[in-house]
Amino acid sequence: MARHYIRNDNTFAGTGVDGGLPPGAVAEVPAAPSDGRQVWDATKEVWVLPLDLIKVQRVDEVGALYDAALIAGMAYQGTVLQIRPQDQANLTTMGNEARWAKALGAAWPTQFAWRMADDTFLALPTADDMIALGEAAKAEVYRLRLVSWGHKDAITALETAEAVLAYDISSGWQNGI
Repeated sequence: MARHYIRNDNTFAGTGVDGGLPPGAVAEVPAAPSDGRQVWDATKEVWVLPLDLIKVQRVDEVGALYDAALIAGMAYQGTVLQIRPQDQANLTTMGNEARWAKALGAAWPTQFAWRMADDTFLALPTADDMIALGEAAKAEVYRLRLVSWGHKDAITALETAEAVLAYDISSGWQNGI
């Protein structure tokens, strides 16, 4: 008959068969864990993930929401502007070009347009228009970073697994799209 055992630190020691004890086994428990990272919670008589691992999982969930918000883009002049990392680089580059054109008094192409998420083109006939687009994108990316950091800091500060699991990470991501 198979019996399941834990070590002194409540981690799974292994399963013993026909009375054999796994190395380091100190106590028998009714079942093996479903995840090798779990520890035995004797007060509830269940296997649970340690608090630090639950926090890591929740912080990863926040990271996924941040990435999803960047992929979703942002509302800008009635359409959606893409703000993924690769888009941010392009916006920064063209924003800098617009700033240089403005600073040097150089001509800005009046037919210049930015391709939006729906494949339409947003006319940006002046350097100031391009600068405004880049500034709006920068502000939204920074806003999303603040939301992400806020959730991550809140999760890190929580002291129980129940609190971490109950914490609502869905607030703050909406941007009007």
